Amino acid sequence: MEGIQLRFMLVYRGGVVPDDQLDQNINELWGWLDNLKENGYEKVRFAGSGRKIVSRDSIKDYSGDIFGVSIIEAGSLEEVVSLTSDWPELQYGGKIEIVEAIGD
Repeated sequence: MEGIQLRFMLVYRGGVVPDDQLDQNINELWGWLDNLKENGYEKVRFAGSGRKIVSRDSIKDYSGDIFGVSIIEAGSLEEVVSLTSDWPELQYGGKIEIVEAIGD
């Protein structure tokens, strides 16, 4: 990780994990995240589940599939895409949204 570093937010959307694979999947997810951090990419991690959706007209219970986000630094969008290629949740239909920070 040399040179100019760009900031990205990874938004993790869960897939459908079979009940008999839940424990293994959770361990693999934490290991994958820990690897991002140990290699200097992940700067902030937030794992959790949604609680409320606030709009101008209402406050509703969250029913989406986001279960966490990471703020990472990398040299390019292509580098980030390559980092996400082995995310354990992909095999269960999970998705990662990659958002690049604007400005400093």
